[in-house]
Amino acid sequence: MLRFDPDVSGLLQQYTERGRTDLTAEDVRTYAAVMAQQARTDQLLSEGATAVHDVPGRRQATSPAQAAARFSFA
Repeated sequence: MLRFDPDVSGLLQQYTERGRTDLTAEDVRTYAAVMAQQARTDQLLSEGATAVHDVPGRRQATSPAQAAARFSFA
């Protein structure tokens, strides 16, 4: 399972940059809270995931292309 960082400030920055109109800033905050509560490694493994991999992002100074290059789905 790939898990994305629920960093609220980073998510809000992406939300602002993308100009999304189908979500609100409150939706983004709610999503981040749910992820922080329900996407813990132990919980995901207990639900059937065999491995949990954190996808690096802006906070780790990693571009989407660099993050994608770290994973192989073959």
